[in-house]
Amino acid sequence: MGGDGDSGEQTELVSGSGEEEGIPVNIRCSNGSKFTVRADLGSSVAAFKSVVAKSCEIPADQQRLIYKGRILKDDQTLESY
Repeated sequence: MGGDGDSGEQTELVSGSGEEEGIPVNIRCSNGSKFTVRADLGSSVAAFKSVVAKSCEIPADQQRLIYKGRILKDDQTLESY
């Protein structure tokens, strides 16, 4: 049933509590794929990269996440950005 949206879009959650909360973060990979991840702002960038790796098939240690022109550092929380 041909839809207009991307059939490959996925949503995952990175959170310490396991509850569906957090903010939606839209991700665009270098291979052109797009998906949304719900993220707890208290999560570390390293934990967030692990979730992105599952959907983007790019290992976390090879990712470079950029937000507002700044490269996110693994030891920081998402909230710090």
